[in-house]
Amino acid sequence: MAIVDDDPGVRGSIVSLLGSAGLTGIAFADGGALLDSRQLETFACIVTDVHMEGVDGRALQLELKRRGCSHPLIAMTAFPTSATRDQMLANGARAFLTKPIDPDTLLEAIEDAIG
Repeated sequence: MAIVDDDPGVRGSIVSLLGSAGLTGIAFADGGALLDSRQLETFACIVTDVHMEGVDGRALQLELKRRGCSHPLIAMTAFPTSATRDQMLANGARAFLTKPIDPDTLLEAIEDAIG
């Protein structure tokens, strides 16, 4: 799993959560770091914050789509709006979650996305 969030505490928490569930998470500080990663094609799922400096979650989603990457994507944000939710889901996000993220909800969304 790729975890993309500009908050190191959030990244670390999600990586730890995934580890406790027997999954491996690799953290990235923004979408650009993920896009530059040689591991991009290996991820089963991408969990991304929507609002970040640099390449944010919306731009990341559009660039992945432009590149033909079909990774399941889960969007999360502390600042949800109907417009953002609708845009992310319309562009293929498998889930749109509001921070603070409930651990069980995130794990369920990941399971649904990769299942």
